[in-house]
Amino acid sequence: MYQNERIKQVILKVLANSPESRVMADPKNKLLIDSVAHITRLSAVDTVCARIALAIEHGLLRPAERLPHDQDIAEALDVSVITARRALEKLAKEGLVVRRRGKTGGSFVSDDPLGHVVSAVSSYNADSKTINRLIDERALVETALVSAASSNPKKQHIDVLQQHIDTASSATDWAAYHRADALFHLGLVEASGMEWARDAHSEILRQLYQYFVPYPIEYLQESNLEHQRILDAIISGDTPVAIRECQSHILILHDTMFTGLGKKHGAKSNSQRAAK
Repeated sequence: MYQNERIKQVILKVLANSPESRVMADPKNKLLIDSVAHITRLSAVDTVCARIALAIEHGLLRPAERLPHDQDIAEALDVSVITARRALEKLAKEGLVVRRRGKTGGSFVSDDPLGHVVSAVSSYNADSKTINRLIDERALVETALVSAASSNPKKQHIDVLQQHIDTASSATDWAAYHRADALFHLGLVEASGMEWARDAHSEILRQLYQYFVPYPIEYLQESNLEHQRILDAIISGDTPVAIRECQSHILILHDTMFTGLGKKHGAKSNSQRAAK
């Protein structure tokens, strides 16, 4: 009990020192404003444009590839359907996307999308420090969650997590996968019994998911195999393995999110395993 309380205090102390938390606690901390996400200054339409453009830029969405339906894009990127539709129309005007009507219609990456510039992308690229901090905060919290879950695994929680993994496994595109992925990670709070971590964990995921960009479903399915290894370790009560798998699953995001792809790997990174 004492150890759990100590873990709680350490986590909450770390999260309380984030730039966003300090600005919200006291607006006088204006010197920190440049550390707060640049993307908060973008319109919802521009955030969608930037995320799809980044995926195209890094080769994660290929020329002529069909995009999910407008409503699925909206749900995956946490915007309204109207916002998603306006963003796709804007991308079509800028030459990155083609919109076709009819039974075989839909939205497609254009045949030659490179060379078209989406100005909002710069705000995403400018947030590399924010992204890396959120990844580390997520690793800190989720390591504690899987540790607690593996020390006292309960069937009802295991069954729910397995259902999310199975749903992700059957996903045929990045939008459907993202829904199941988010539910799996949110479900770790229930499995851990650490109710106090719910708000902090949800907020970290919310902020980090703002930087989610489309990835090939093949690479997302590789990520889902890691979900299964985490759950298997929880089921068997193997805390060290659960922690190791969880940390590996999250910390690799430093390399596989778009900031890592562009900075460390260049063009060769286009086929790297996707962010989770």
